[in-house]
Amino acid sequence: MIIPNKHLKLSNSLLGTGSILLKHLDEKQTVTSLWGRVRSLPEIRSFERFTLVLDFLFLVGIVRFENGLLKRAVK
Repeated sequence: MIIPNKHLKLSNSLLGTGSILLKHLDEKQTVTSLWGRVRSLPEIRSFERFTLVLDFLFLVGIVRFENGLLKRAVK
């Protein structure tokens, strides 16, 4: 589920979905505003998947949450 393999397409993995989410996190924003931008994407599909991908990106140190705003930790 985290990385793609022969049974899981890149777009369905957390790694692939995380890269799509990062494209929309070009500036600091709230979780709500990011959700509003990406919720219609077929790779995201649900708020549960959205939060799972955000958790994954936070755990690997790619995004940070400071003062109520999400931002990229590394550019």
